[in-house]
Amino acid sequence: MLRTNGIPSSKIIDTKINPEVHQTDEAIKLKEACQQFESILWSKLWKDMKQSAMSISGADQARPYKQMEDLSLEMASDDLVSSSGGAGLWKMLYDSMIGKVAADQEATQRRQADEEANGLDIQA
Repeated sequence: MLRTNGIPSSKIIDTKINPEVHQTDEAIKLKEACQQFESILWSKLWKDMKQSAMSISGADQARPYKQMEDLSLEMASDDLVSSSGGAGLWKMLYDSMIGKVAADQEATQRRQADEEANGLDIQA
């Protein structure tokens, strides 16, 4: 099997998205939203796992610092996703949705070009 940068070629999605699309405000907002989603997902998962473990052991009775523990899990999740890219879920979400951003941008450019060619006023 052909490999590219250590990834089997069957796992590589060939997209025809203009690289400039990734620098647009919409793409940057999409990336941030996807990263936040992954961070929230990990945080929720870890909190639930910790809660389950503590309820099984019976240590869940007196936890005066529960909010601080939860906050530390949220901060760890944020750091994991922002510094190392997390598990990559945000990237899969981003890749699956960036095509829509590119298509919207392309449609807007095409509409503007058509309006200019027809001599119509451009109203955004």
